[in-house]
Amino acid sequence: MEILAADKNEKEVNTSENLKFYRGARVYWPPDCPDDILDAAIAKARKLLSEKPDPDEAGLQIATEFKKYMDSTYEPYWHVVCGRHFGCYAVHTAKRFIYFYIDNMAFLLYKSG
Repeated sequence: MEILAADKNEKEVNTSENLKFYRGARVYWPPDCPDDILDAAIAKARKLLSEKPDPDEAGLQIATEFKKYMDSTYEPYWHVVCGRHFGCYAVHTAKRFIYFYIDNMAFLLYKSG
């Protein structure tokens, strides 16, 4: 991962070199989760985005529905972040971390606890 300096006071992380196209999404590669969970997460994100006319305004609702889905399908304690601009530093359960983009919307999912 390369750090790019926009000016002396700002840093931007360039993740483009670590992204791989997979199932129509740009996935941070290599993913730290089984393929079935990754495939299901991408499919669920596509479904949620298609149901919302403006994902920017419905971000909290998308994240809430996504978390409920992940908790009920893959056991509790999933954390979901979605949006265009965010940062995160987290400790997660092994093999339970997913980060991908669909269009310009980023999704970060991890299990902790």
